[in-house]
Amino acid sequence: MSKKPKITPVNFMHPDPAVVEEAAAVLRRGGLVAFPTDTLYALGADLFRPEAVARVLEVKKRPQDKPIPVLIGKMEDVNEVARELPGAAWQLAERFWPGPLTLVLLAAPKIPEAVTAGTGTVGIRIPKSHLILEILAALDRPITGTSANRSGGVDPVTVADVVRGLGNRCDLVLDGGRVPGGTASTVLDCTELPFRIIREGAITAQALGAVLGKEILHLS
Repeated sequence: MSKKPKITPVNFMHPDPAVVEEAAAVLRRGGLVAFPTDTLYALGADLFRPEAVARVLEVKKRPQDKPIPVLIGKMEDVNEVARELPGAAWQLAERFWPGPLTLVLLAAPKIPEAVTAGTGTVGIRIPKSHLILEILAALDRPITGTSANRSGGVDPVTVADVVRGLGNRCDLVLDGGRVPGGTASTVLDCTELPFRIIREGAITAQALGAVLGKEILHLS
């Protein structure tokens, strides 16, 4: 029987600095950390360590032709991962970040191909979570933000879900209780006009359209 992963309790909104540093240290050395977000539990790895990103794909049994979403800590970090943030996308980011909206943008040249899955694009968001924002600040690098489950598995809303799906394949699991969201982020393709919804999640097409003053359609 495989051993359980290390599980550390954490306060989602007021994390202990020692826990934040523990998570950042694991990420710095190329490890994987599962943590609660404002939507689901996510699986984090240092975006610029190819071997860590490869582990994310392996652990999740994720198809290599499926891009990996990315979490950043502040608006300026968009320049680290994307070539540009179009004006309309900027409007949406100002309205919904931090929050459950993933914007798909043209990827910066240095983004590993394992993240983009050869698409040349990257999906990014700023999560509404003091825990993750503090981890990102301590690491000072973007991290992966894919859900902490086997690809196609049950959405992980508790640590029990994470352990059932990934077992001991995480180096550290932060237990913040049941996540407050429980619904995946909305994913919006901003790489060409008109913007199209790839996945409608916590933010509706109507809410996006209200900001831009136009109807937002789903990708057919």
